[in-house]
Amino acid sequence: MTSHWGGRLARALALLFLGWGIASCGTKEPGPKQEVLPRLDVLHKGAWLLGVDARQRFLLFRPQTGAGTYAKVLPEGGDVRICDPADTSILAEDGGSVLLWSAPSEERTRTAWLWRPGPFACIPFTTSSQGDIVHDRALSYVAFTESDASAGTTSLRVMDAAACTAKDCPSRTLLQVPGSTLLLQAGGTTVLATDATQAWLIDVPSGAVVPLGTVAGPCTLSSDGTRYSLFSAAGHLQVFDTATRSLQWERSWAEDVSREGWEVESALMTDAKVLVLNVYEPPPPDRIPLVHATLACDATSCQVLAGGQGGCWWGLGRTDLVSCSHLLRCGPYGCEYQFTYFDASMRLLSNTTTTDVRRPQPAFSEDLAHRVSLYQDDSADTLTWVGPAGVHTLKATGAVDMRFITFLPGAERLVFAQTLTRSDGVRETRLAAWDGVSLTDLLPLPGAPVQGAHPRAAPTALYSTIESADPSSLDIIRIQL
Repeated sequence: MTSHWGGRLARALALLFLGWGIASCGTKEPGPKQEVLPRLDVLHKGAWLLGVDARQRFLLFRPQTGAGTYAKVLPEGGDVRICDPADTSILAEDGGSVLLWSAPSEERTRTAWLWRPGPFACIPFTTSSQGDIVHDRALSYVAFTESDASAGTTSLRVMDAAACTAKDCPSRTLLQVPGSTLLLQAGGTTVLATDATQAWLIDVPSGAVVPLGTVAGPCTLSSDGTRYSLFSAAGHLQVFDTATRSLQWERSWAEDVSREGWEVESALMTDAKVLVLNVYEPPPPDRIPLVHATLACDATSCQVLAGGQGGCWWGLGRTDLVSCSHLLRCGPYGCEYQFTYFDASMRLLSNTTTTDVRRPQPAFSEDLAHRVSLYQDDSADTLTWVGPAGVHTLKATGAVDMRFITFLPGAERLVFAQTLTRSDGVRETRLAAWDGVSLTDLLPLPGAPVQGAHPRAAPTALYSTIESADPSSLDIIRIQL
């Protein structure tokens, strides 16, 4: 009996390994004479999608039962439980590894894991992470902080992926500071760490830590790690070269925009090395700031950004897109909000006004050359497409669901969900495609989307989480286009 079950287990594992091997080859794009009809597959019931490999070899999901985190071999393979329930997953740019971490515990700590695609479990490398978790795009390292309440210190630790195995996944302690606050930013293999008053520049491969001294405002690091910014004791904005630590330029931002006495609340550096500062006028004691502004600074000047009003940050998590929002006015029937979007050089891309503060961002193509915004009135939902060919508008036949709207990879085509009322009075969610000229109805969705679409290429497909027939349950779907 033992031999019988042992043989079955061996065969099952062999098939699973074979599945991962086949999946690593990806899926084939249809030939030029093959017509691909839209098709929807339910990949898993009762689960939430965490991420999809760029080459569509696997996806990660978390069952609604909270039974753990699973990997599913694509296109039609099995499921493997890889770790306890994860809240977030980050896939390396080559898909060769995945970083996952849990939701905060009651003690406000998180567990973080490294997983390499295959039928093996995740490797935990910390069970007491607090605060920021940062990394490079290749996931060659992960930097995180751990606090020791008894000692009153916080440590910056680094896990090197190349040295992480199932038997041992060590972490290096590169910095330890008093207190419980240590903020991290990553750019390439450089990490910028700051506490309430000090800043440090860390070269991850060598472990070298360079103290930057006392800082007088929020520090920033470019996404490629080549530039960082500080505020001098005089309050001047300074930008340095990371490799040489030489000063590149300096601006007295408050004098540039006639805001002497104002303070900087937050700052970011775009991919074009433009500094975006959210500033405010200090209020009287025991009052909150009421007057805000946003500035865009480069080596030549700082200028007030129209539409900023102190509420600008990364758009859609992209470092080449800046999103700003602020309250315009309120009346007896509600409030009006303005949402603006800028590229890395702070060129205005989109400016919309809405009465719904929860209105999601417009859809942007990967190169930001095309964008689509939604405008609503009492008669219809209108989509406006702005691109190199001009402006196109579409009056949708139903209510557009901005949770599920995306450009397809490598194609000037927009796909979105809309809710229609059929002739029999039944409401139905359907998927449509628009190329700026023609609108095509693709297929019905089993339920309303509860998550944005994850577009993938070669072959073209969308992955997402939607409501199932049972409103209390969720399904993970793949739509092949």
